[in-house]
Amino acid sequence: MKAPVRLPNLTQYEHLAVDCEFNLADGHAHQLQDSAQQLIIRRLPSLFSESERYPQRNLEQEFQRRFYELAGQPTAADRPHTLLCQSASMSIDLVAAFLSDRGTPVGLLQPCFDNLPGILRRRGAVLCPVAERELAGPGLERLFGPRGPAALFLTLPNNPTGFALREPEFTHLAQRCAATGTVLVIDWTFRFYGAYERWDQYAVLERSGVSYLCVEDTGKTWPTLDLKCSILATSRDLYEPLCELHNDMMLNVSPFVLHLLTRYLEDSVRRGLEATVRRLVRDNRAVLRRTLEGTVLTPAEPDPTISVEWACIDSPALTALDVVRLLGDVGVGILPGDHFYWDDPATGSRYVRFALARDPAMFAAACARMRAVLIIGSLQQRTGAA
Repeated sequence: MKAPVRLPNLTQYEHLAVDCEFNLADGHAHQLQDSAQQLIIRRLPSLFSESERYPQRNLEQEFQRRFYELAGQPTAADRPHTLLCQSASMSIDLVAAFLSDRGTPVGLLQPCFDNLPGILRRRGAVLCPVAERELAGPGLERLFGPRGPAALFLTLPNNPTGFALREPEFTHLAQRCAATGTVLVIDWTFRFYGAYERWDQYAVLERSGVSYLCVEDTGKTWPTLDLKCSILATSRDLYEPLCELHNDMMLNVSPFVLHLLTRYLEDSVRRGLEATVRRLVRDNRAVLRRTLEGTVLTPAEPDPTISVEWACIDSPALTALDVVRLLGDVGVGILPGDHFYWDDPATGSRYVRFALARDPAMFAAACARMRAVLIIGSLQQRTGAA
């Protein structure tokens, strides 16, 4: 079969998937409101009216406290060194501008979503890839050698693999960054799909003395039609330069958006992350994994919890672009893996990514459509493979 043209970045594949009958491409939360969340939506007029009357600072502080309460991060709940942005991409752009202004070489996790290297490079950052296996054990010491990066940029849990660090590993990493003067940047935008509420990462960072920047977000978690807010949290020493950059870009996040999101946070605090966030993703993953049995795709990770599935292509006759085209032809949009390996696209071409934060009925219908294409016998007929 003729391979499709490779697009410049993953966001362009996401744009194409918007027009598919089944969009399993972007990692935003597109599931429908459950019954309790529908009650929040019914209050939209009153929430808007309240947002007009409440002081902006009060809404910001309430949002931050509720966010970090749900996240299990009491150290961060009332910290003053935070900046609110309209999206995680905006927070990341501020980080990129800060690092580039300092001429800081950046070690960036690979694989990761390609807007991270894209934004960093656009701001002029010099990047070097860091593999997940380097973040624990002997690899960590090699990473902090004489030619190590001046800043380390991680995504935890990692998109697309779900890779995570446990508390002892994270503590050692923060301590090594502090000892070597390495700025530690962490994208936590998928945090609510991991078990990070069980221990306080901000307490670890503060105790270590590391210079750090943390990006938080709501957009990957709650189905608010991309009404979202990102928190950019900084160590004390980095707050002023980041605040100046933030002042150049925006004044504040919409008070209505903050007030609305806080109601979702309160609902998740009351009912728990399992009921409001994680169960749907786990159930959809189980449906997808049953769908992939006996096909050319297999789950790449044994037990991830993140809201995407990273799948390996077992057939040497197919690349990620081939699979994306095959599924796109039957109305299912997904992402190829080559762009996630931003410094080694050939390795990434053996993977594809499925988004799981979707309505279960729609997701099941998408899986039924995919299986008809991906079962090995049917695929051989379509591709002419032996």
